[in-house]
Amino acid sequence: MKRLSFSFLVLVIVSASYIRAQVEDVQPIINYNALENKLKKSNSAIEDPKKNIKVKTWIERGELMMEIYSINLQYLRKGMSVSEAKLFFREPDEIKQTQDGADMIEEYIYERITIIFKNGVLDDWVETSKIYENPLPEAKKAFEKVIELDTEGKYNEELKEYLNQLKLQFESEAVYAYSKKKYEDAYNNFREILKINELEVMEGVVDTVIFYNAGRLARELNKHKEAIELFKIVDGYDYNNPFIYIFLSSSYNAIGDSASGVEVLKTGFKKFPENQNILIELINYYLLKGHADEALDYLAIAKEDDSENISFYFAEGTLYDKLGRFDDAKRSYEHCLELDENYFNAHYNLGVLYYNNAVKLYDEANLINDIQEYEKAKEVADAEIAKALPYIERAHEINPDDVESLKTLKTLYYRLQMDDKYDEVIIKLKEKGIVD
Repeated sequence: MKRLSFSFLVLVIVSASYIRAQVEDVQPIINYNALENKLKKSNSAIEDPKKNIKVKTWIERGELMMEIYSINLQYLRKGMSVSEAKLFFREPDEIKQTQDGADMIEEYIYERITIIFKNGVLDDWVETSKIYENPLPEAKKAFEKVIELDTEGKYNEELKEYLNQLKLQFESEAVYAYSKKKYEDAYNNFREILKINELEVMEGVVDTVIFYNAGRLARELNKHKEAIELFKIVDGYDYNNPFIYIFLSSSYNAIGDSASGVEVLKTGFKKFPENQNILIELINYYLLKGHADEALDYLAIAKEDDSENISFYFAEGTLYDKLGRFDDAKRSYEHCLELDENYFNAHYNLGVLYYNNAVKLYDEANLINDIQEYEKAKEVADAEIAKALPYIERAHEINPDDVESLKTLKTLYYRLQMDDKYDEVIIKLKEKGIVD
């Protein structure tokens, strides 16, 4: 089987370990034929009505299947050199070379296996002629037969050792499948480990890491109800990982249960009050729901732990703006610019903030009947809209391709009777295919 010690990039994983033979202890060529002969004997034994009722027959079959699975794992490892591999496999029948960008890929083709080297070191391998197509489920089936026949539990300790080894092999398969983006295969292999743990002989062992990894994969496969079940089990064993609550919440949201989703986040926040990821999820939830006050409460907490996070102040500014709290919104946006003077969003929103406030002032002025009082009120509105201009102009400088800032500039130049600037903006909009 082609299984290397791959790094499980996203999932938290406990690496499966295998005893690897030392060079001086092994034969120079791997003896596949010996395993094939043992398999023939095992196949014959399980068909024999006298032998297939013996515990030994099934223990030997399970052991054989694990040996078949690990035959290449004993000798090959990721990163080994060509010369090391040749100690066990000798010269290949054929060598194929291809160039993949800057990498030289060499395929050493043997009768049963193709070993793949990248830039002179082993990267992967593929069994082209398998002794048994899928040995691990067959090993599990054999050990389950042992349990069925061993009614007195005489072989429990021995069987438990075999099952623990089998779990490591299923884990190795899961990690490898994940590295190849075969998420369904990875998920199924983790589930097999959980099924093994459910056997009475395992005495109620709980692998929280396996539950967690299975939950992650279930979520990636959109099996959200299964993911919820798995993450809740992990949480029940006090697994110290804040991401459980984030993933659990997202799965609840995926099945339309946002109420449970936010409650899970609150639980996670109580348990991990300093975790920014959970806090941000809570803020985003309330932002999406339009619950500004709740979002502001969590933003206040977030800023205490990360006072330089510009996104917190920007979100705060938008919330204050939505609540009509002009001075507070202005203060938040200005703080964004103190942190980053080239922050487009804050420049643009500050300009819009002043513009919208000016519109209100114009509306109020239009309600005044006294001409002198009207002129005074209009002057105040004119001054306010003029304050918007430098922020929108700066936003346009920072991001000349942004259409909304151009449209806003057109309106401002028109209001402020800046005809030359207005004409320039019209030309820019037409160049972008926008004609009002």
